[in-house]
Amino acid sequence: MIIPTAQSPLGDLARRSRGVSSGYPSLLQYYRNGVFDAQQYLLARKRASTSDDLFSDDDPELELCENDPPAQKEKQKRQKRIILARRSEDGELESVPPTESMWFNAYVSCPQTGDKRFEQKFRRRFRLPYESFLQFVEDAREHNWFPRWSKRNQNGDDCSPLELLILGSLRYLGRGLTFDDCEESTAISEEVHRVFFHRFIEVGSTVLFDKYVLTPTTKEELAGHVAEFEMAGMPGTPGSSDATSIIHEQCAWRLRRLHKGGKSKHPTRTYNITVNHRRRILGSTKGHPGSWNDKTVVLFDTFIKAIKRGDILQDNIFELLEKRGDEIVKVKYRGIWIVVDNGYHAWSITIPPFKNTNFRDEIRWSEWSESMRKDVECAFGILKGRSRILKTGVRLHSTQSADRIWLTCCALHTMVLDVDGLDIAWDGKQVGTSEWEGDLGRLESEDVPMAMRRVLSPSQIRNYDTTVFGQVAPSEHLEDGVGREESRGDGNGEGSCDGDGVRSVGSLSLAFFRDRLVEHFNIMFQRGELQWPSRRGKAPRGA
Repeated sequence: MIIPTAQSPLGDLARRSRGVSSGYPSLLQYYRNGVFDAQQYLLARKRASTSDDLFSDDDPELELCENDPPAQKEKQKRQKRIILARRSEDGELESVPPTESMWFNAYVSCPQTGDKRFEQKFRRRFRLPYESFLQFVEDAREHNWFPRWSKRNQNGDDCSPLELLILGSLRYLGRGLTFDDCEESTAISEEVHRVFFHRFIEVGSTVLFDKYVLTPTTKEELAGHVAEFEMAGMPGTPGSSDATSIIHEQCAWRLRRLHKGGKSKHPTRTYNITVNHRRRILGSTKGHPGSWNDKTVVLFDTFIKAIKRGDILQDNIFELLEKRGDEIVKVKYRGIWIVVDNGYHAWSITIPPFKNTNFRDEIRWSEWSESMRKDVECAFGILKGRSRILKTGVRLHSTQSADRIWLTCCALHTMVLDVDGLDIAWDGKQVGTSEWEGDLGRLESEDVPMAMRRVLSPSQIRNYDTTVFGQVAPSEHLEDGVGREESRGDGNGEGSCDGDGVRSVGSLSLAFFRDRLVEHFNIMFQRGELQWPSRRGKAPRGA
């Protein structure tokens, strides 16, 4: 119970209660033997409040209380925060509006269009050509991608300029800076930049990703991706696939153990992408824990799984050369396959190079396949070089934000390829061939791509493990295919054609289909028909 004292508010209330009308209960009446009976006091107070004679009608205090208006608290206004300040003519500090910031003057109101140096610096700073930036802003306004920043705020003031917010998001992705760095250059608070960035990556991972990252599903869509591999003696494949990871610094503690693993000591998110030989991204998975390996992540790749199930690209027909005695025939195949490394499942649609072999035609094909597969490794390097946030680490908390950043960077990467004209089919560079045991003949060494040199002399570039006891160079007396049984099919009917005379890639085993690819490549090599895909082609003589 509460014990009122002389110094306590309750004791003071007890003293003041003596002057109240007799109908009002006194605190001292319920204070006995040093104990205050609060329950009895509240009951008496309730009874007294309902009586008619508690206050008289002519009580001046009651009349004053009835006539007084209810007390209203003065509404407190938040003081406007100044991002960047300057001195007025009176010498007082005033806020610098975003429309007078450094970035607005340099890139919005007074851009140096037509100046080559300005355009180069803009691209280096924001990872986009200036014309592409203007087009992006125009599309954002036309399609209302950012509705919150396209109208006035609650106070009737104009929202922050959309151009500056987009530039801040591009700088955040491109150089891995903080939102505080954007605040210094735009006079827009870091919180506004942060909120806008989440909307930016939401648009980038949905609208932009669906617009630029186009997964081929029909023969017509596939035709633009297989040309380079066909001239390289690898028909039927549109590209290569591999997995990479990015650091997620602010990963939740409950997920850190699952996300640690692989090549990094930090929590990471892993993604599997497929690219064509021109580094154009054809498909990407969403993020998965960094402790997952390639075999696990590929199970969530919708593009590769659709190929394996036969849901897409079954209308694509390609031909492989095969020896039938002394005759070379063309055999048709249905479907496609993807070039991968040896970390994937042993599927016939994901073809890796040989790990252990002592046949030179298999070594030659493996060397060539590894060189062709460098396109996906180059794509990883270009992505992390162009968007430094993928290399330095994502500092947002949720895994969904990390995944959106990855998909947005993939979309921007593919968009820049289109702008630069680097997605045009490569015409190739015709390179002469010679016997694998000979020298480079009459060719100049600088005219021969490194991949072709590896094919011409595979044992001089890399030692394959020809036994189970370690790295040993292939025996010099071995010839192409000598001692290897040519498997044309097993007793289960593998290798047999359907009613149309076409073999389905998805129904074959990895060993059988890879042997057919090696045989086709070896025939083209002996004929001198191999070409290394080149972006610019061979320069004419005298040029």
